[in-house]
Amino acid sequence: MKILIACDKMKGTFTSKQFGGMVENALKQASPEVETEVLQVSDGGDGFVESLRWRNNYSRWEFLSYNAARRKIQSKYLYNIYTKTAVLESALTLGIGKLAKNEKDILQNNSFGLGYDIRRVVEVRHPHKIVVGIGGTSTNDLFLGAASALGFRFIGKDGQDLEPKPQNYQTISHIIPTNQYSDIEFVAAVDVKNPLLGELGATKVYAAQKGATPQDIDYLEDALSHIAEIIKTDLGCDLTTIDGAGAGGGIGGGMAAFLNAKIVNGADFILDSLDFNSKIESADLVVTGEGSFDRQSLMGKITGNIIERCGKINKKVLIISGISDNYPLPAHCRNIALFDQKPDTKNAKELTEALIKEKLSL
Repeated sequence: MKILIACDKMKGTFTSKQFGGMVENALKQASPEVETEVLQVSDGGDGFVESLRWRNNYSRWEFLSYNAARRKIQSKYLYNIYTKTAVLESALTLGIGKLAKNEKDILQNNSFGLGYDIRRVVEVRHPHKIVVGIGGTSTNDLFLGAASALGFRFIGKDGQDLEPKPQNYQTISHIIPTNQYSDIEFVAAVDVKNPLLGELGATKVYAAQKGATPQDIDYLEDALSHIAEIIKTDLGCDLTTIDGAGAGGGIGGGMAAFLNAKIVNGADFILDSLDFNSKIESADLVVTGEGSFDRQSLMGKITGNIIERCGKINKKVLIISGISDNYPLPAHCRNIALFDQKPDTKNAKELTEALIKEKLSL
């Protein structure tokens, strides 16, 4: 029996590689004769770079960057010397886990570090194409911080340059662009389809989990709406019409506006790069999973994408989740939830592997 394992991360607990490895060990312990293949996957957020590390002639490089609070941290990127393509990941610099407790301030922090990453890769590699995996960020700044690192200027009502932190957004009246990156093809591989604004937008859906108070959320929604109007006037890009513009706190839309980036589904990008469709053809069973499986998992996330692809050829899928809301599944799927309710991080780390072995030995 051949089993293909393609599990997403368990947020804050295990990476895709670690999760998939535990599943593989449990399957082999239960049935030593089983043939397995493990794929690292990501939908654009955490793990995007590592999912592609061993594919398509990419080499990995490390360098110093900046987190959302502008503190120096170690980051990394991939580069293919043959296609001159670089791959970056927003979560590697802007992730919540990259911030110390005293650095979490959604009105002050911005995406400067991601812009710095792009600038350095261009200076060192001179790529023809840059792909950025977007998701898992601590910022809600519409890419303005990154744009400032790339040479865009933000002018206040008094004609002076302003530092593009969300706290300053209501006083920005004009954007002065740069065209020094116009000859590079940019791709924004987003983890969600959310629009920039509104009840399903970047701020109202995701800002609270980044530490925003209700007052912050009201301010940020108005601030991003204000900047979107300036972008429409000065850059000719209407962000209110773009699916995925809300990904990464607006980084998806910001890349489209400032860098003319093409927005693509991150899960599709990863699975196509891994030649996933041909791999499931030859598998008897596909195992996927994530920390929390719910109805949102079936709306563009990597787990839902895998389920959909397998359904098209009626391939059986086993889902292993930390917790589940028992949302109705397609007929070709079965779900195993490891916990009845959300565990704390310590218990999750201590118990997950044993529970996987227990559930898969039944």
